[in-house]
Amino acid sequence: MARPRLVLIIGSPRSGTTWLQSVLGSHPAIATPQETDIFSMFLAPLSQAWDGQRDNLAKTDNRRRKGLSTVLAESEFAAGCRGIVEQMIDAVHRQKPTAEVVIEKSPSHSMCTDVIQRFWPQATFIHVIRDGRDVAASLVAASQSFGVNFAPAEVHRAARMWSHRLRGARMAADAPGGYLEIRYEDLHSNGVATARQAFEACGVSVSDAEIAAILEKNEFGAVAKGVVSPSILTPSSSAEADRLRTEPEGFFRKGQVGGWRDEWSSDDRFAFDDVAGDLLIELGYEPDASWLGTNRRPKPARPPLMLTASRKLRNLAAHMEQRSQTSK
Repeated sequence: MARPRLVLIIGSPRSGTTWLQSVLGSHPAIATPQETDIFSMFLAPLSQAWDGQRDNLAKTDNRRRKGLSTVLAESEFAAGCRGIVEQMIDAVHRQKPTAEVVIEKSPSHSMCTDVIQRFWPQATFIHVIRDGRDVAASLVAASQSFGVNFAPAEVHRAARMWSHRLRGARMAADAPGGYLEIRYEDLHSNGVATARQAFEACGVSVSDAEIAAILEKNEFGAVAKGVVSPSILTPSSSAEADRLRTEPEGFFRKGQVGGWRDEWSSDDRFAFDDVAGDLLIELGYEPDASWLGTNRRPKPARPPLMLTASRKLRNLAAHMEQRSQTSK
């Protein structure tokens, strides 16, 4: 039996990744588990340890060499790591034998797309992008409840998380297995066409009527009631208990597009703009900085060389954070 194709949904936390996962997982040809963090938490640290040890060995003089790489070749190490991915895919497939595709959705994978491509180069990426202001507002709200251990409590830090995760995810843009960006806002306003793109990226053929029925079943208002979506698989050993569980309070908010406008003060707007205002414009969410209001404080002018350097530093910061995430 052929092993199912692996597709990864990536993006910043609070970008609608769980909603898309529920929609896609409702199709009989797609199986999707709870977040596994298989690459970010397990394989990325292994990859970093292997590379670090190899680098140290390359600097060794005539002293006795030691380390895993003195026993295993690079290809053998990579095969072992791929074996972990294979076991994960096979385990999910056993829970839904009709599946031709396994979708893994862990936002943390946005920061280790290089590791994913190293050990599973045929992986397909679906990157969900949402207006960073709505993401930041949702993250700050989450920090007051279920997200206290991961969500920033200040707007400027939430903006930085959105920016870094988005830029990290975009490093998969040239992935040989394919890369698709979809907008959360489009899933709201033009659900059938947007979901069709995602199904096509998975290689699954589905009619518009089927997509419409799936979207109705997974309508955000229904999902936001807190019940764990039945399309997201749970381990067979605990399936009955998990079916009775709900998402933590506050996990789903209103899901509104532009809801940040009802929550933010002028200071919140400026705090976001200082960190990620340029990216907001780059993505087309705003044509310029006029969204800050008539009383906006002017940013100090920067010469073109400084602007270019700033952009390079942001990209470097995203790359360094991607690396640092692998060591956690």
